[in-house]
Amino acid sequence: MQVADRIALWLADNDITHAFGIVGAGNVALYDAIHRLGETKIVACHHEQAAAMAATYYYRTSNRLALTLVTTGAGSTNAITGVAAAFMDSIPVIVISGNEPKKFFGLPHPRVIGVQGYDSVDLARTTTKRAVQIKHAKDAIPLLDICREASLSPRQGPVWVDIPRDIQVEKI
Repeated sequence: MQVADRIALWLADNDITHAFGIVGAGNVALYDAIHRLGETKIVACHHEQAAAMAATYYYRTSNRLALTLVTTGAGSTNAITGVAAAFMDSIPVIVISGNEPKKFFGLPHPRVIGVQGYDSVDLARTTTKRAVQIKHAKDAIPLLDICREASLSPRQGPVWVDIPRDIQVEKI
């Protein structure tokens, strides 16, 4: 089983029935795993900001936690406005961003990580209750559990989990 498959199961186990987002190279493994399992409905949006806002309004109307699923680069930066709105309004949302492979991280002061990646966790930290990058496959589910709890605990708000694409396809 790949990490992406395990995350799809985690979504189902945590009754997260809807994922709003746009597929891209940085998150295609997650999209594929979620689709194959068929437990979480993927709602394709035309813009990442709209995806974050859709997840926010899904919670407002259903009182159920939803996922925003974005890719690396502009996909992640576009989501920040919707995430900031959820943060200001204390709405719990889980954001999972795909990113470039982990081998590109840790270089001193890169403008771009890999093809179009960047440190989305650093940017998301200002508008979330918790922002983390999964650096090892074994940490994926424990970190998702921690972030889910943070999102739903008082004062509620969004959380951001960044997952490099090589981690998504790693076998566990």
